[in-house]
Amino acid sequence: MSANECVSCGKPKAVTACDVCSEPLCKKCDQILQPETFSFLAKIPEELSHLHYCGSCFDSIVAPELDAYHQTMEQAKNAFVFFTTQKKETPLIKKSKEVFKVVNCLDRDETILRLAFFAAQNDYNAIIEVEVSSEKLRNGAYQTSRWSGKGIPAQIDGQKLDLQEQRNAVYR
Repeated sequence: MSANECVSCGKPKAVTACDVCSEPLCKKCDQILQPETFSFLAKIPEELSHLHYCGSCFDSIVAPELDAYHQTMEQAKNAFVFFTTQKKETPLIKKSKEVFKVVNCLDRDETILRLAFFAAQNDYNAIIEVEVSSEKLRNGAYQTSRWSGKGIPAQIDGQKLDLQEQRNAVYR
Protein backbone atom coordinates (compact mmCIF):
# COMPACT_ATOMS: atom_id res chain seq x y z
CA MET A 1 0.00 0.00 0.00
CA SER A 2 1.45 3.37 -0.97
CA ALA A 3 1.33 6.48 1.19
CA ASN A 4 -1.35 7.96 -1.05
CA GLU A 5 -3.84 5.06 -0.80
CA CYS A 6 -6.87 5.34 1.46
CA VAL A 7 -6.70 2.89 4.37
CA SER A 8 -10.45 2.19 4.16
CA CYS A 9 -11.20 1.74 0.48
CA GLY A 10 -7.72 1.46 -1.07
CA LYS A 11 -8.30 4.18 -3.68
CA PRO A 12 -5.18 6.16 -4.54
CA LYS A 13 -6.79 9.54 -3.78
CA ALA A 14 -6.07 9.99 -0.08
CA VAL A 15 -6.32 13.69 0.76
CA THR A 16 -6.20 13.69 4.55
CA ALA A 17 -5.14 11.50 7.46
CA CYS A 18 -6.87 10.13 10.54
CA ASP A 19 -6.04 12.40 13.49
CA VAL A 20 -5.71 9.37 15.80
CA CYS A 21 -3.75 6.73 13.85
CA SER A 22 -2.42 8.98 11.05
CA GLU A 23 -3.54 6.56 8.30
CA PRO A 24 -4.33 8.22 4.92
CA LEU A 25 -8.01 8.72 4.04
CA CYS A 26 -9.89 9.75 0.95
CA LYS A 27 -12.63 12.37 1.16
CA LYS A 28 -15.38 9.72 0.96
CA CYS A 29 -14.02 7.58 3.83
CA ASP A 30 -13.10 10.48 6.14
CA GLN A 31 -15.42 10.50 9.16
CA ILE A 32 -15.60 14.13 10.27
CA LEU A 33 -16.62 14.89 13.84
CA GLN A 34 -18.07 18.37 14.19
CA PRO A 35 -16.76 20.40 17.17
CA GLU A 36 -20.29 20.92 18.54
CA THR A 37 -21.06 17.17 18.63
CA PHE A 38 -20.17 16.87 22.33
CA SER A 39 -20.95 20.49 23.23
CA PHE A 40 -22.82 19.66 26.45
CA LEU A 41 -19.83 17.94 28.04
CA ALA A 42 -18.07 20.13 30.60
CA LYS A 43 -14.68 18.94 29.32
CA ILE A 44 -14.31 17.12 26.01
CA PRO A 45 -11.79 14.25 26.25
CA GLU A 46 -8.69 14.48 24.06
CA GLU A 47 -9.66 11.45 21.92
CA LEU A 48 -13.00 13.14 21.03
CA SER A 49 -11.53 16.52 20.16
CA HIS A 50 -10.16 15.54 16.75
CA LEU A 51 -11.80 16.40 13.45
CA HIS A 52 -10.85 13.50 11.11
CA TYR A 53 -11.28 9.79 11.93
CA CYS A 54 -10.86 6.62 9.90
CA GLY A 55 -13.67 4.07 10.10
CA SER A 56 -12.00 1.80 12.66
CA CYS A 57 -10.95 4.68 14.98
CA PHE A 58 -14.44 6.17 14.73
CA ASP A 59 -16.07 2.82 15.55
CA SER A 60 -13.75 2.04 18.46
CA ILE A 61 -13.37 5.52 20.01
CA VAL A 62 -16.19 7.85 18.96
CA ALA A 63 -19.22 5.58 18.46
CA PRO A 64 -19.43 4.22 22.06
CA GLU A 65 -18.96 7.71 23.50
CA LEU A 66 -21.54 9.13 21.11
CA ASP A 67 -24.08 6.47 22.17
CA ALA A 68 -23.45 7.24 25.85
CA TYR A 69 -23.74 10.98 25.13
CA HIS A 70 -27.10 10.53 23.38
CA GLN A 71 -28.37 8.30 26.20
CA THR A 72 -27.40 10.94 28.78
CA MET A 73 -29.08 13.61 26.65
CA GLU A 74 -32.32 11.59 26.62
CA GLN A 75 -32.16 11.26 30.42
CA ALA A 76 -31.61 15.02 30.66
CA LYS A 77 -34.63 15.73 28.47
CA ASN A 78 -36.77 13.59 30.79
CA ALA A 79 -35.39 15.05 34.02
CA PHE A 80 -37.62 16.74 36.57
CA VAL A 81 -36.97 20.47 36.96
CA PHE A 82 -38.08 22.43 40.03
CA PHE A 83 -37.46 26.16 40.22
CA THR A 84 -36.87 28.13 43.42
CA THR A 85 -40.14 29.97 42.77
CA GLN A 86 -42.14 26.74 42.99
CA LYS A 87 -43.49 26.05 46.45
CA LYS A 88 -43.86 22.33 46.06
CA GLU A 89 -42.86 19.36 48.14
CA THR A 90 -40.81 16.90 46.20
CA PRO A 91 -40.34 13.26 47.22
CA LEU A 92 -36.54 13.38 47.43
CA ILE A 93 -34.53 10.20 47.64
CA LYS A 94 -31.18 11.94 47.72
CA LYS A 95 -29.81 15.40 47.05
CA SER A 96 -26.32 16.39 46.00
CA LYS A 97 -24.22 18.78 48.03
CA GLU A 98 -22.80 20.18 44.81
CA VAL A 99 -24.44 23.08 42.96
CA PHE A 100 -24.15 23.00 39.18
CA LYS A 101 -23.70 26.29 37.34
CA VAL A 102 -23.78 27.11 33.64
CA VAL A 103 -22.95 30.40 31.96
CA ASN A 104 -23.08 31.91 28.48
CA CYS A 105 -25.99 29.90 27.10
CA LEU A 106 -27.97 31.08 24.09
CA ASP A 107 -31.43 30.75 25.60
CA ARG A 108 -33.39 29.69 28.68
CA ASP A 109 -34.17 26.19 27.44
CA GLU A 110 -30.52 25.43 26.68
CA THR A 111 -29.56 26.62 30.17
CA ILE A 112 -32.05 24.27 31.82
CA LEU A 113 -31.08 21.37 29.52
CA ARG A 114 -27.38 21.84 30.34
CA LEU A 115 -28.15 21.73 34.07
CA ALA A 116 -30.24 18.58 33.56
CA PHE A 117 -27.46 17.05 31.43
CA PHE A 118 -24.91 17.55 34.23
CA ALA A 119 -27.37 15.96 36.66
CA ALA A 120 -27.93 12.99 34.33
CA GLN A 121 -24.17 12.50 33.98
CA ASN A 122 -24.01 12.05 37.75
CA ASP A 123 -26.95 9.59 37.87
CA TYR A 124 -29.59 12.05 39.10
CA ASN A 125 -33.03 12.36 37.55
CA ALA A 126 -33.90 15.91 38.68
CA ILE A 127 -32.57 19.38 39.18
CA ILE A 128 -34.03 21.33 42.10
CA GLU A 129 -33.80 24.91 43.34
CA VAL A 130 -33.13 26.06 39.78
CA GLU A 131 -32.46 29.73 39.17
CA VAL A 132 -32.13 31.02 35.61
CA SER A 133 -31.23 34.58 34.68
CA SER A 134 -30.34 36.53 31.57
CA GLU A 135 -28.11 39.46 30.82
CA LYS A 136 -28.77 41.75 27.88
CA LEU A 137 -25.77 42.50 25.71
CA ARG A 138 -25.77 45.43 23.30
CA ASN A 139 -23.50 45.91 20.34
CA GLY A 140 -24.60 49.14 18.70
CA ALA A 141 -28.14 48.57 17.42
CA TYR A 142 -27.91 44.82 17.88
CA GLN A 143 -29.07 43.27 21.16
CA THR A 144 -28.75 39.71 22.41
CA SER A 145 -29.00 37.88 25.72
CA ARG A 146 -26.67 35.55 27.55
CA TRP A 147 -28.28 33.12 29.94
CA SER A 148 -26.87 31.54 33.06
CA GLY A 149 -28.29 29.26 35.71
CA LYS A 150 -27.65 27.13 38.73
CA GLY A 151 -29.35 24.16 40.33
CA ILE A 152 -28.85 21.23 42.66
CA PRO A 153 -29.00 17.69 41.25
CA ALA A 154 -31.32 15.32 43.07
CA GLN A 155 -32.85 11.87 42.83
CA ILE A 156 -36.65 12.00 42.99
CA ASP A 157 -39.17 9.20 43.30
CA GLY A 158 -41.22 9.68 40.14
CA GLN A 159 -44.06 7.39 41.25
CA LYS A 160 -44.59 9.30 44.49
CA LEU A 161 -44.53 12.56 42.57
CA ASP A 162 -47.23 11.27 40.19
CA LEU A 163 -49.38 10.14 43.13
CA GLN A 164 -48.92 13.53 44.75
CA GLU A 165 -49.97 15.27 41.52
CA GLN A 166 -53.08 13.06 41.25
CA ARG A 167 -54.09 13.77 44.85
CA ASN A 168 -53.64 17.50 44.36
CA ALA A 169 -55.74 17.41 41.18
CA VAL A 170 -58.60 15.71 43.05
CA TYR A 171 -58.66 18.37 45.76
CA ARG A 172 -58.75 21.29 43.31
